[in-house]
Amino acid sequence: MRMPPRVREWWIAGVLAGVTYGVMLIQLSMDLPPGTPLTGQIAYQPLWKIAMAIMLARAAWFHRPFSERRWLVTALVFSGIGDLLLALPVLKISFIGGLAAFLMAHLAYLRLFVPLFGDLRPHRLIGCGLVIGAAGALLGRFWPNLGEMMWPVTAYICVLAAMACAALLAVVPTPLTALGALFFVSSDAMIGMARFLSPFDTYQLGIWWTYAIAQVLIVAGVVTQRDV
Repeated sequence: MRMPPRVREWWIAGVLAGVTYGVMLIQLSMDLPPGTPLTGQIAYQPLWKIAMAIMLARAAWFHRPFSERRWLVTALVFSGIGDLLLALPVLKISFIGGLAAFLMAHLAYLRLFVPLFGDLRPHRLIGCGLVIGAAGALLGRFWPNLGEMMWPVTAYICVLAAMACAALLAVVPTPLTALGALFFVSSDAMIGMARFLSPFDTYQLGIWWTYAIAQVLIVAGVVTQRDV
C-alpha cells in the first residue's frame, strides 16, 4: 500500500484506535459473566468507540481527488454518528438512529464506488452474486420478526448489498476495498441476527472486529496511491 505520508499517519492512528477499543471489549468479556452486555461498561465508551471513525475520516481528508475524498469523509462521519448512537442504548432512537446513520454511510460509499465501476472479472461478479443471494436470504429470515422495522430494514439491506457489489466491481489498486465491503456485510448481518433472531450479546465481539476491519480495509483500498 502506497499512501501519502499524512494519510498513512492518520490511517495508522485509526487502526490503533480500532484495535484498542476491540481489546478493551475482549478484556471486558473475560472479566464479566457470560452474556453481559459490553455497552456501558467502559468510562467514556462512546468516545472510545467513535475514535476509529474520526481518525480514519482525518486520513481521508488528505486523500485526492476531491470527488473521492468528499464521499469517503462523508461515509466515515456518518459511521461515527452511527457508532455514537449505538453506544448509547438509553436513547430511544439508539437503534433506528444508528441504522439511519449507517444507511447514509453506505449511500456515501455507494456514491464513491459507482464512478470507479469496471472490474468485471468472473470472481468479482460471482462475489457480487453471492452478496445479493446472502442479502435476500437474510431478509427472508428476518422478515417474520421485523414488525414496524420491515421497510427500514429492507431498504438498509438493499443499500448494503448495492454498496458491497459496487466495491467488488470498483477499479482500485488493491483488493482491500472489496474485502472491507465483505467484512461490512458480515458485521451488519451479525447485527441483524442479534436484533431479530437471537440475543445481541452473542455477537458483540464479532460485530466490532468485523466492522473495524471493514472500515480500515475500505479506507486503505481507496487512499492507496494509483499509477497514472
